[in-house]
Amino acid sequence: MSIGSDARMDAEIHRVLGAIEQMLLEYAAWGERIQWGEVHFAFYSDLLDFCNFRMETTQDCLALIKAGRISAALGLNRSLLENYLLFALMCRGTKYYRLADHSSLSEREFKAKLKEEQEALKAAQEDGTATCLEVKKFPRAARHIMYVYEGLKDDSGESILVPVYYFEFRNFRPEVMRFRRDDYFEYYEPEPDMKNILRQHQAQAARVYRFYLSYDSLIQGLELNGMLDKAASLRVDAHYTFLGQFLHPTHDAARNLRANSNVYHGGTAVGARQPYSDEAILLAALYLAHTVASFMREATNLLDAATDKYFSDTATGALATAADRTMKQFAYFWFIDNDPPPYNRYLHCIHHASNEEITAWGGYMGCPKESVSFDSSIFSSLKDALQGWNNATCGPYNPPF
Repeated sequence: MSIGSDARMDAEIHRVLGAIEQMLLEYAAWGERIQWGEVHFAFYSDLLDFCNFRMETTQDCLALIKAGRISAALGLNRSLLENYLLFALMCRGTKYYRLADHSSLSEREFKAKLKEEQEALKAAQEDGTATCLEVKKFPRAARHIMYVYEGLKDDSGESILVPVYYFEFRNFRPEVMRFRRDDYFEYYEPEPDMKNILRQHQAQAARVYRFYLSYDSLIQGLELNGMLDKAASLRVDAHYTFLGQFLHPTHDAARNLRANSNVYHGGTAVGARQPYSDEAILLAALYLAHTVASFMREATNLLDAATDKYFSDTATGALATAADRTMKQFAYFWFIDNDPPPYNRYLHCIHHASNEEITAWGGYMGCPKESVSFDSSIFSSLKDALQGWNNATCGPYNPPF
């Protein structure tokens, strides 16, 4: 079945969708190949269960792309991306933090308080009574102190560190955070003591969301655990914001994905009369491919890091290979973990590198990846990367397919 209007683009779209379908097939078959060890630790089965439902969402995204509902597919992929960030932290985010709000202090008083807390920690570390790893200024709110801790142990007494994000996600209920019980139907009026307990539960749920499950807290947790550096964090923010256009009301977001998007027909229609552009269809497929591959990498690495006590055979080979192959085949789309693609290096050298530097690097592909900034104009950047270009300084750029 043809999806794209151009044969070259149609072939690439099918190649990306085929890679996604192959990962789903490998994931479904993986469960039958896993050999569990002598000890069953619920942490692992719970995280695989979390991943199972995300793969159901992946199938929904696939169906939307094949049906030509590209805006909806991108909006649903925003949900997948946020779930992936949480999944990564539940797998590897052993460091977590607590905040102390000192916004009532002046800047001078806050600096003195921070120094006092850091000196107290140093003294506690020296006498072996320290309960946290680090005390530092919280970067996302004024005059807040962040106390960094590491790991929790499961009630079963297992020695492995279980990320606190796993426990907080399992226990969080959004309705507890958002709803005031007095505003909704109750079978009976709670006693005053019960009302106080319910208020405490609501405040605790709000703290859990703020520190562990909100988007900002996920990014902070990923940075804290060394899973995102500053550049990768900026890429996540750009992707999250771009995909959010198709989840939240954003003027012309869906229209801009259409061919001849500046043509207005008036009247009524389901969507627009113009079809989605081939580049928009490919963009949705690439987003899904990279997001699913990231899930697969995280899941297989989680099991491979476990001891034989929990798994006698993790059987991750085929799935890990499919995920790695997908990321390599479609590395011309700059997602979170891959290096700057050729087009981004090409563009950087044209605008920000001297002739001498380009010569010393052996051409634009040799420019240091740390120097290449992410282009937040994600859709237009992809469209440009799919074209051939020529430049007097950098020479020719050939499209990825």
